Amino acid sequence: MFSKSSTYIFFFLLVCFALIQLKRPEIKAYTVPSEESFNVAFQVPSEVQSILRTSCYDCHSNETTYPWYSKIQPMAWWMEQHIVEGKEKLNFDEVATYGTRKKRSKFKQIINQIQQGKMPLTSYTLMHKGTALTKEEEEILIRYFNSLVKP
Repeated sequence: MFSKSSTYIFFFLLVCFALIQLKRPEIKAYTVPSEESFNVAFQVPSEVQSILRTSCYDCHSNETTYPWYSKIQPMAWWMEQHIVEGKEKLNFDEVATYGTRKKRSKFKQIINQIQQGKMPLTSYTLMHKGTALTKEEEEILIRYFNSLVKP
């Protein structure tokens, strides 16, 4: 049914797939939120906390929850790159350590990202059911972050 060359190619690809499973990215363990965490420092309302935890914290906090497929390469590399990049742009567990101007700037960026429909990423919401923001959740977050931006 299959040619000899296609069988060799299949087994070569299978061996390559098996070998890349040996190289894994470093996965950071969950850390207990400190006094600098966003929820503690800003006394975030539970409704806002719930939305952020569901739709934002996997990429923008130290509380990342890794799904089962995060252990399979090359998906693990792709996910880890997104998570590292997300934390570099905004890490809710570090926001309280920012200066006043940087905090306001980050909060304005959050508002803009939500208004433009850029966050959470579509690739994230497709893989994680229930993480896409509803219009009501968007309004709650925008209202909350607007209250933090005001001097």
